Amino acid sequence: MDEVRSDRNPASSDLAGGEKPEPLRIFLIDDSSLVHAGLAHVLREYPDLTLVGSARDSPTALEATLNSSLDVLIINTACRSINVVDLMHRAVHYSGSGVSRMLLVTNDANDPIRADADKLGAGGVVLAWEEPEFLVSAIRLVSGGYRIGIPDQEEPDNRLPRRKSVRHTALDLLTLRERQVLKLLARGMKNAEIAGELVVSESTVKTHVQNLLVKLGLRNRASAVAVAYELGITRGEWPR
Repeated sequence: MDEVRSDRNPASSDLAGGEKPEPLRIFLIDDSSLVHAGLAHVLREYPDLTLVGSARDSPTALEATLNSSLDVLIINTACRSINVVDLMHRAVHYSGSGVSRMLLVTNDANDPIRADADKLGAGGVVLAWEEPEFLVSAIRLVSGGYRIGIPDQEEPDNRLPRRKSVRHTALDLLTLRERQVLKLLARGMKNAEIAGELVVSESTVKTHVQNLLVKLGLRNRASAVAVAYELGITRGEWPR
């Protein structure tokens, strides 16, 4: 069994008299040192996230799913030494909450493991080639109890399946502020303009945009604008 390597920074609550909350504790399940190093590098840019360790074998990975102090378990589906589907089944058997904290990263948009992840109640699936900000948003959402996913890549020309899915499920996940941001995106406004309209910082707007993209299973702002037009959001009426 591999030793669990810790990359945790000093807890935020230890500083400034405990005014800041503890960072989210992220754990990586993968057998690639390169992936570990890359994720650690990304998370260092975000003080509210910290990579506390990793697992390279099944026993250590299962132990992590039972550790309630971990907020999100990031799992590379391409991991060669761990059967990810079996790990999810075991997590469900031993701890119902363990699988809900799993965020799977896949190189294949049509990875069949997505169906297992959805059926077993995993926190979500993201594509490996997404921007780091997208992964960070996904981590925060999964830690908050949201379930996220990626859109089907082989959609037919008629967009009815996507429209139905977004209208009846994902849109309900958006907060009031995220709905406002989506409407303003659909008007062609840039982040700075949206910030001025809503009287918030530009960085706050950027966070809202990333969050709504993840919740809607979209890859970029253009896709969000297309969905907004498709559902009539730009006409001022939120779909029910």
